[in-house]
This record gives sequence, C-alpha cells and structure tokens, in this order.
Amino acid sequence: MRRRGALILALLPAGAIGRPRPAPAQAAPRGEFWFDPTQLPSFTGTVERFLPNPRGETDGLIFREGPQIVFPPDIAEAVRQVAPPGRPLVAWGIRARGAPVITMLAFAAAADQEPRMVDRFYWRFGGRQPPEQARMLAVAGTVKQPYYAPQGEVAGAILEDGTVVAVPPGAADGVRDLLKAGAKLAAEGPGQEGEAGRALLARALGPAPDALKPIAPPPAR
Repeated sequence: MRRRGALILALLPAGAIGRPRPAPAQAAPRGEFWFDPTQLPSFTGTVERFLPNPRGETDGLIFREGPQIVFPPDIAEAVRQVAPPGRPLVAWGIRARGAPVITMLAFAAAADQEPRMVDRFYWRFGGRQPPEQARMLAVAGTVKQPYYAPQGEVAGAILEDGTVVAVPPGAADGVRDLLKAGAKLAAEGPGQEGEAGRALLARALGPAPDALKPIAPPPAR
C-alpha cells in the first residue's frame, strides 16, 4: 500500500500536491445553440436605422450598404447598445436566397470581439399584426427599398424617412410596382408611431393620398 502511494506521488506533476482541484467545466449559458453560430457566414455593415413593425416593436435594421437584418424584438436594445445608428455591426446568420435580408443568429461590434448569441430563429411575419388598440395611420413618401420577410419575399416597403409600410402576407404581388425603390407611395392602415419609429399594416395603397385603393386579398390556395 505504501509502495502504491509512493508511485502515485512520483507520477504527479511537481507542485501538484496541495493544489485545489480544478473547478468542473461550466455549462454554456442557457439559451445558446448547440452549435457555434459564428461558423455561419458573417455580414458586416454600418447601421443606418432600426426598423419597427406594426406592433410597435423593433425587430430589424438596415445597413447603410443596403441589406436588412432581422432579429427577435427582445434583443433590440442589446443590438442598439452594441451598434447604434452610424456604427459598424457584424451579424452572423442566414441570408435569404433571393433577397438581401439576413436572419441574425449572433452579433458583435467587430469580428474580433466576443459575439452575443441570439437564442432563437426569428421567422418574422407571423405575430407581427398590429395590436387591437392600434390607431389608423396615413403616410406618404418615396420608397427607399422593399421591406422583406426573412425568407426573402417582398412584404411591403421602407420609405426614405424610415416608415415601414407592411402589406398582408401574399398581397405584395398585386402592388409590386408601388413597393419598388424610388416609387411614390401612400398608405393607410393600423399601426404604431413612437420613439421606435412608425410602421403600419396597409389596408389601402396608392401612388398618392388621393389615389388609394384597398389591397386585394391574396387568392385562396
């Protein structure tokens, strides 16, 4: 028994006797993915502005270079703290196949900084309906660029002043010319207006306030 104990002591590294045992590895913070989202493609740009939705939540932003980034509303303040308008942002995520829109899964102010993970995919449009108490808004302006759903479908327009004009799912095909960059657009519908910006779900669209037409519902499938 003494010989066995002496053998074990001989095999220990110098100075190991009396050292505290290393603490067990800590579990990853709850909510992180089982994989590293930073293995995904990264997209770097300068934040031009944050985007509200018709519920009054902030769930997206535009890079000055053009692409739109979408994320869950509950991390909007964290994203804003990392990259307020005019500052760079690195977003790791999934780009839609046919449109410049990225679903963000991690973000940081720079590629060499520790990224913050987004704890879930955000397949926006479901649940983005205006609340029951939403008031009717009327807006008009020039389209800066189309407003995209995460999968790349045109879901409305973003005006030059940052107003988001969303259209019901599947309704964009009948008004696509009004949603192109540079088009004149007027809209009416329920929405929200406040510190986050202005956004509405259009019930009527047209090239001018006096030329509005109700949005036709998408054909039944």
